[in-house]
Amino acid sequence: MNKDHVSLSSSLSRWSSHLMWGFTLIPACIFISALYFYQPAGMYWSYAWAPSLNVYLDARIDGLSFLFLLLITGVGTLIQIYAMAYMKKVGNRLSFHLYLTLFMFAMLGLVLSDNILLMFVFWELTTFTSYLLIGFEHEKAEARKNALHSLLVTGAGGLALLAGLILLGEMVGSYQFRFIIEHAAALPEHPWFTASLILVLLGALTKSAQFPFHFWLPGAMAAPTPVSAYLHSATMVKAGIYLLARLSPVYNESALWCNSLIIVGGGTALWSALIAVRQTDLKLILAYSTNCALGKLTLLLGIGSELAITAAVLFIMAHALYKAALFMVIGNIYKAKGTRDINLLHGLSSIMTFSFIAAVIAALSKAGLPPLFGFLSKEYMYKAGLEMTVAVAVILLFVNSIMVALAIQVVYRPFLPIINKSVTNQRQDYDPGLWLPPLLLATSSFVIPIFMLDWLNENIISPAISSIKPHSVVEIVKIWQGINIPLLLSGLTLLLGYFIFRSINNNKIWNALHSISTPDASMVFQNMLNNMLTVASWQTDILQNKKLSLYMLVFFTVLLLMLTSVPLSLPSLSLQSFSMLSFHEAGLAILMVISALSCAISRSRLVSVASLCAIGFLTTLVFSLYSAPDVAKTLLLVETLMVVFVVLLMGYFPPIERSLSHSIIRKGGNLVIAVGIGGVVTMTMIHIIQQPIDMAVPSFYAEQSLTAGYGRNVVNVILVDFRAFDTLGEILVVVVAGISSVALITHMDKKAPLPHSIIFRSTAHIVAPLMMLFSIYLLLRGHNAPGGGFIGALIAVSGLALLIFAESPQFVRQRIYFQPFNIAIGGVLLGVLAGITAMIVGMPFLTALWWNGNTPVGTPLLFDLGVYLAIVGGVTGMLLHIKERLH
Repeated sequence: MNKDHVSLSSSLSRWSSHLMWGFTLIPACIFISALYFYQPAGMYWSYAWAPSLNVYLDARIDGLSFLFLLLITGVGTLIQIYAMAYMKKVGNRLSFHLYLTLFMFAMLGLVLSDNILLMFVFWELTTFTSYLLIGFEHEKAEARKNALHSLLVTGAGGLALLAGLILLGEMVGSYQFRFIIEHAAALPEHPWFTASLILVLLGALTKSAQFPFHFWLPGAMAAPTPVSAYLHSATMVKAGIYLLARLSPVYNESALWCNSLIIVGGGTALWSALIAVRQTDLKLILAYSTNCALGKLTLLLGIGSELAITAAVLFIMAHALYKAALFMVIGNIYKAKGTRDINLLHGLSSIMTFSFIAAVIAALSKAGLPPLFGFLSKEYMYKAGLEMTVAVAVILLFVNSIMVALAIQVVYRPFLPIINKSVTNQRQDYDPGLWLPPLLLATSSFVIPIFMLDWLNENIISPAISSIKPHSVVEIVKIWQGINIPLLLSGLTLLLGYFIFRSINNNKIWNALHSISTPDASMVFQNMLNNMLTVASWQTDILQNKKLSLYMLVFFTVLLLMLTSVPLSLPSLSLQSFSMLSFHEAGLAILMVISALSCAISRSRLVSVASLCAIGFLTTLVFSLYSAPDVAKTLLLVETLMVVFVVLLMGYFPPIERSLSHSIIRKGGNLVIAVGIGGVVTMTMIHIIQQPIDMAVPSFYAEQSLTAGYGRNVVNVILVDFRAFDTLGEILVVVVAGISSVALITHMDKKAPLPHSIIFRSTAHIVAPLMMLFSIYLLLRGHNAPGGGFIGALIAVSGLALLIFAESPQFVRQRIYFQPFNIAIGGVLLGVLAGITAMIVGMPFLTALWWNGNTPVGTPLLFDLGVYLAIVGGVTGMLLHIKERLH
């Protein structure tokens, strides 16, 4: 192997390792910073994104968000360390760490946002990033299927949530959480209240995997173990719980809200517990027990009392610590033995000592043995259940007993029965990265309630309860509260759990459990998807019949129906109006009509194309006549480039002579539709120009263009200053269109290039550089005279097009040095940089910053340069690609 190649591979591996440690340091630094700077009274930030539209980026840290912040970053740090060891032999593990970090940022944004729409943006980002993580091993069909299930279920719930949040914001008149909660008392009387409640519930329940949406979470176990340990125990699935908790002050006075959460949460906990005892895969056992835990949390939030909220806060912490640890231990088992089937595992305690210790401590917390965190949360859970009703306490007792049985199952079956003594010689706990993170999480379940309970009460538990239930009297959480009914229920839970464990390991009972037929929700959902795809395929065969003329007929028919659906009053016309037309105006109109008719009726492809181009150039003259030089220049250049594209593709157009002629009825229908649309649009335009013009907006731009934008060309000042965000979106569209064209035009039969005369080549070499210089001149003068980045870029592209035709695409590529689309992307980034510069000094994105001197220079010039580069790169990239593929 080449030494340089070995050196390069070693260097890349070293950089990859540094980057992965960087991904670990990010959550660690956030975790430490949060602990250092947090104030129990709460912290709040606001950034004016678009103050004129009342759009602000608001963030806050209160008790509830601080709790999730610590879980996301604290558990996330250990997960990153664990993933480095677990994914050591995976080729694209750097991508895995990147996806995991992106998910972490999405979750942080979700829990820190104080604006419900901003929160929703991060909500959807968690859906997308979790899809990437669940389907990380995309070569496996099962991973792809389960990733799609999670995306569809949580994505559909997200759409419902968006509608509910918009209703909620409109009811209050603000999208900020704190204002919504302040006005919560008046909301139940609003007619939209129930609709918003139901929609928010759909979004939260799908995310937190509640019945009947519970199936996506066990399916997500197809993901690598670090994903299961992070997303499905401490973060993503609790996003729904977070939303329910955050909006509890808004909806908890509604019986519909409370009853729905109690019924759905209790039902999910019961059903998931019953399904969990039938599993033999250790990961699925934990997955269904996670479903059960989420059901209990939903039930507690439905109860909504101070004790229930206290229990929920404690259980969120306890569950995250022990469940993440257990997932990592099971990952270690799978890595060592290649299986997670409890029937094939035994005696691993002697070869995986540290993993066994972590599993025991985590399982004891899961079972609720004092003084571990799980015991503390279970005590308050029983207190809340008894306060509500005995039936709820009985449900919790039954579900918790099954959880005890499962806790024993996941430790005893793989670790303790030593049947084959030879396994003692096969040491497996050799990598601290695999056993240290679960051991730290497991021991935290013991250390935190023993040594840090006072700190928890002051900084997390009490503030979090106050965030969920404002004005509540918060009880100080204690480990020992004397001998009482909840303590007796905890002891009874352990006893029942042990008997359930013995029962499910009895062969007769085990066989009886597996003989019970239960519907597979995942299979039901897949069948629904298959049926939907079948209907979609049938519909596509009917509508998408590959006949462009039919597509256009349907489109314009629908357009005509939409235009005529609203009655229009006929505009008043008089002969005097026509007498005011000048000769050249009438001549232009007649030429445009003739060109349109020629394009429609011609049987020559060349004549049709020439007529179509003539319409564009004539329209350019119209803009010139009516004092719109910037628009006229832009249109002229666009039409010129359209001619260039048409020339490139002319050889691939089907001959008009070969196309089938339409029937008289079809031609008549086309004529009616064309005349109808033309007539309605004409009447609409006449009606509009007869209305009095509101001069407020144009007057504002005319007045502010020079004083605020330092430019006399009002059009360009609007594009790069007042409405720069719109322009940024437009150039992004050009770049995406260019990249898409590369993907579309991949393989076509090449045509022989046409010979070029020496005169054409010589002229091109003279004209093209002049056009490039002229384009830069137009770019620099655009702020005060007709021109600008867009027009200058089109001139530059036209010059490069001349060279492409005169020489070759390779000739042009060699002289622009960079890949065209890299230039385009650089232009977009330059435009973004111009916007970020304003944010650095505390102003809204893309606010113009000026250095005032004799010649004002500012970020709009930087932005206009970005527009110039984006258009030059995007359009030139398209031209080069088409020329290379087709000629």
